[in-house]
Amino acid sequence: MSTDYSIVTIVKHRTQQLSHLISSIECSSLLPKEMVIVWMTSPSEESLRRSDFFNIVHRFATCEELPISKARNRGFDACTTQKVIYLDVDCMCPEYLLEELAGLLTDGNVVTANTISPNTISYSGSVSAKPFTSPAISAPEKVPFVEFDSTLFGITRSDFEHVGGFDTDYSGFGIGDYDFAMRCSKAGLFLLNSGRYVYKQFHVHYNPPVNHLCDLVANAALFKQKWGAYPACEWFTQFADLGLINPDFKDAGMRASRLVSEEEMTQYLVKHPSVEQTSSPIKLLQSA
Repeated sequence: MSTDYSIVTIVKHRTQQLSHLISSIECSSLLPKEMVIVWMTSPSEESLRRSDFFNIVHRFATCEELPISKARNRGFDACTTQKVIYLDVDCMCPEYLLEELAGLLTDGNVVTANTISPNTISYSGSVSAKPFTSPAISAPEKVPFVEFDSTLFGITRSDFEHVGGFDTDYSGFGIGDYDFAMRCSKAGLFLLNSGRYVYKQFHVHYNPPVNHLCDLVANAALFKQKWGAYPACEWFTQFADLGLINPDFKDAGMRASRLVSEEEMTQYLVKHPSVEQTSSPIKLLQSA
């Protein structure tokens, strides 16, 4: 199979992180044939961005406030190569990461890498992922799909189309990537961890994501309807502890108990990076 590959990312407002992502890709040992950027907002000067090293294709998905599933599918649909690597807009790629992933990617597998969020990334001036020290690289190994992380994954277009892409019935934030992992697993694909690392830039966010409570509850209900269990997001336990959802949701079904007040919201807003973090695996909550 050719080593030509495409990159897909989606973005709404995090244009500074996007700029850093592109800069890191331009330093890669194996450049992509193209990068498809899907904007979840109206066209602007940023959506005219070009690179001297590879073609950048801009697409748009503005059908709802946060059309994550639709935007991801639109990005994959626009690719012209068989090998596609999806990158969260917050990613920064070390020099050899993309070459390694493209080399491992074949029909029948989904390739991934470990995610690390160093709190030392600078957000001004020229940015490169080269200076950052990552943990020791291990040999590629097959891992269960409970370890799937949509921050970064590679899949062939044939396999993406075979599993049906991302389910657009999931609306807004959360859970759709868990569903995608389940369908990849059911389709007989395997998950291959390259043993390498991708860096994830910090952005202001809520922890837990109380701003997405309604999306998460609705999407969790859809997931349970399809798969018979809730995805074991630690967020749901936190929501229950905060009185935002019913504490017996595992047995009685999940429902929102109340919304978070504006005053409470400030308590959960994370404005600065803290300690170095790695991604959490996906699990399922068994329920009646």
